[in-house]
Amino acid sequence: MAKRARVSALMFQELKQRAGDQLKEAGDTWKAQLMGFYFPENEDTTDLCALAVLDTALKEDGTTVPSSVRKNVRDLINTDTVTDKAIGMIFLATAQPVPL
Repeated sequence: MAKRARVSALMFQELKQRAGDQLKEAGDTWKAQLMGFYFPENEDTTDLCALAVLDTALKEDGTTVPSSVRKNVRDLINTDTVTDKAIGMIFLATAQPVPL
């Protein structure tokens, strides 16, 4: 399972690549911005960004998730989602069951 701080760093990197000017404008408040601040009225790019972060986190962990989890991430993270909430959703999506 990816640590939340790692998912946050991955989101920062992804936003830097896809929306560098907006990220620079947001400065220290980058997590408080809506995803639509980075991708105005562009749900498809918002989805691509969120899924890229999820995929990178999973790859680093050497794990996978069912396609239904990917669909849920895509459905739940929209242009009106606060970036920090998006990070939290991706973090939770990477959770893996732990045997007792």
